[in-house]
Amino acid sequence: MGGTARAAVFLGDGTYEVREFAIPAPPPGGAVLKVEAVGMCGSDVMQFHGQKHVPGEASPVVPGHEIVGRIHAITPESAAAWGLAEGDRVCVDEIVKCGRCKTCLAGAGLCTNLRLYGYTMGADHEGGLWGGYGEYLRLLPNTHLMKAPESLTAAELTVFEPLANALNWVASVRVSPGDRVVVQGPGHQGLLCAAAALACGASQVIVTGTGADELRLKTALALGAHHVIDVEAEDVVARVGELTGGSMASVVMDLTPVPAAFRTALDLTALSGARVALAGLKHFTPVDGVLVDLISLKNMSIQGCAGSTPSSMEQAVRLLADRPEIARTMAGTHVGLDDVEHGIALLERRAAGEDAVHVSLVHED
Repeated sequence: MGGTARAAVFLGDGTYEVREFAIPAPPPGGAVLKVEAVGMCGSDVMQFHGQKHVPGEASPVVPGHEIVGRIHAITPESAAAWGLAEGDRVCVDEIVKCGRCKTCLAGAGLCTNLRLYGYTMGADHEGGLWGGYGEYLRLLPNTHLMKAPESLTAAELTVFEPLANALNWVASVRVSPGDRVVVQGPGHQGLLCAAAALACGASQVIVTGTGADELRLKTALALGAHHVIDVEAEDVVARVGELTGGSMASVVMDLTPVPAAFRTALDLTALSGARVALAGLKHFTPVDGVLVDLISLKNMSIQGCAGSTPSSMEQAVRLLADRPEIARTMAGTHVGLDDVEHGIALLERRAAGEDAVHVSLVHED
């Protein structure tokens, strides 16, 4: 197609480079996206430091999986298959299934040829532009694309991906009207779990954090959470008891990286039939002092949570179109390609005097 594009390449050792790549042509049955913005998340930090947590993860790699952009070039068959045209804005599902293996044909299980934008196709693989930290992205056949609303900016729309995770997780623990939900951890994923629980009709949503989370707890209230708790200033179990009239939580969602938070989650649950969603990775640190008898005695359900589904992706984009205030409240901070390291510092919470509820990399026009 001619021309070059810039992209940040993570080298897997705590460093990155901004490199130039040739703007690709659409692959057979595919397209090329001009990336407008990509959300930055904690898993990007893991990639930055070379911590691999996705099967088949490549390094060096152009990262970025919370991708929003416009169709730059598209083959006729892809235009017909996707119902899209050049210039259309889309949100990109990072998970690409082959559609041919046994699990894909059976409609269940993990695709044996799974590819993920920003993870599994490295900077040396077929042109290298396979992640949202690049100004252009090569789109494979079978990519799940969702037409995006024009009422929000691309940076605001990048929360679609963590919101899709959140909607999947609240569904997995059956959040419904009348539920009392406690969300532990007010990172951008935890905040969107609070928003998702509210969208499902939870009657009470409580978000917990620490004294360093002032901005994030204020954002939780702006999203509609009923109460926030600083766990360093208050006894969180006693406070949840007060706020719920002694009933405690029917659902606890643990989004923290702190192993001890799981113990607290068990203490926050109601006496019978509560559900606990575990989505905050503890970096393979054992959880000491867990009274597993509580799980049995309280008839508790424990649900591991990871990722989204195609349907929760579509639900997330629809919800942002219907309730744009979620995206605007979560807009956070934007960085450019030449300032990726500042974005990483914000994610790692080591940017002096700064905090952000969400960080997006925005490409210049």
